[in-house]
Amino acid sequence: MNCIKATFALSVFTTALLAAQPALSQQAPIKLGLTAALTGPFNEFGEGIRRGAALAVEEWNRRGGVDGRKVELAEVLDDQLVPDRAVQNMRRILDNKEIVGVIAPAGSGPVLATVDMVEADGRPMCNPMAQSPTIVYPKGIHQPPRKNVFSVAITNAAEARRLAEVLAHSHKNVGILHESTAYGTTGAEMVKEDISDINGSVKVSLESYNQRSQDMTAQVVRLQRAGVDSVLVIGLGADFAMIRKNLSRLNLNVPIYGTNGAATAPYIEGAGDLALGTRSVSTLTFGRRPMPEVSQRFVDAYRAQYGTDRWYGPDAANPSISMASVVGTGYDCVNILVDGIRRAGSTEPAAVIRAIDQTKDLPGASIGAITFSPTQHEALRPEDLGLFQMVKRDNRVVLELVKE
Repeated sequence: MNCIKATFALSVFTTALLAAQPALSQQAPIKLGLTAALTGPFNEFGEGIRRGAALAVEEWNRRGGVDGRKVELAEVLDDQLVPDRAVQNMRRILDNKEIVGVIAPAGSGPVLATVDMVEADGRPMCNPMAQSPTIVYPKGIHQPPRKNVFSVAITNAAEARRLAEVLAHSHKNVGILHESTAYGTTGAEMVKEDISDINGSVKVSLESYNQRSQDMTAQVVRLQRAGVDSVLVIGLGADFAMIRKNLSRLNLNVPIYGTNGAATAPYIEGAGDLALGTRSVSTLTFGRRPMPEVSQRFVDAYRAQYGTDRWYGPDAANPSISMASVVGTGYDCVNILVDGIRRAGSTEPAAVIRAIDQTKDLPGASIGAITFSPTQHEALRPEDLGLFQMVKRDNRVVLELVKE
């Protein structure tokens, strides 16, 4: 039944794209802007988002755009995941009054540094992967969202709940190593609270580190002394690889868990065979077989253009989880913004935002179906996440879905 519903929804969506559009100017292109880490140590996120966004733009234009208007990534700027650079880039994007929609930076730090600017400006913004809850809900998750900010990211709340469900039922003494950013600190506190909510007898020890730190010996030793029976790492893949090596060197041989940062090329490349056995949560979309039709179409288009690169992964038949949680989110953000413009029949911000607020079951590459409302601006839910484990297949480290 779910497959039938998904196929029907996709058919309706495709038919709508091909149908006659509301009256819009036939000349000026629909311009979008994005800033992300296109280069530097975190470019696996920003460049992945850019590639996904570009694929979506190409698809819209092959279909004739919106009422004959081409879609264009008019500003594509590199912030290297540095908040100050993201602020400069966002000012440039917002100064361009022809831009009608914005794709947020890749990380919580750069997004939090720029989101107030975008909110005050009023044009719609889609957040592809930054996870801090205050991006969308600055006054708390039970308060109204920012009117013009929408998200397809794996949220801290959803990720924390799924990890807590696994850890609280499997372990008695959990150690959490988290980066000292807003994402890491908030995520660690949420996991701790959720574990306590599920099973109050589980002990949780927290240790923090700075991004790009080259040694976590002191933090690992403190976790050893606390007698932890598992370690959860909340942070980026390159840092996680360093932590994994520290854990091995200090003989802290316990089950290792990670957030979505574990499901990235820098962790797998940096940790090598030490990555085997690591478990992480990520979107279920690419773990299911067969994949939803829109996800399969997205995967095929990416492979045709880029091949089996570090974002896709080495196995042509099994694209990496990063394809969903990184590249797929850039793709989905463009579709959310442009579909809102199509249904609004206008690029006027208030009209586009009203249309996006009425989005219902829009087929997505990163999430099976995207729905928003005036009070719900985060598309992903805890049940959209699955538990994956790193295994070796044909001499390659890959992730496979764990049956719980």
